[in-house]
Amino acid sequence: MEAEKTNLQVLIDNALNEKDPDKKKVLMAIYTYVIGKKQDELLKNKEFVI
Repeated sequence: MEAEKTNLQVLIDNALNEKDPDKKKVLMAIYTYVIGKKQDELLKNKEFVI
């Protein structure tokens, strides 16, 4: 998915600086989705220990 290739810093900066509340919600939802996917990948890594 394209969202997963997006630079997270750029995405969060755009979300935080967005004036339109609806656009802000969409950008934050995409950011949350991508962070969740990255977290899933990290937790699947057998070398990762909590």
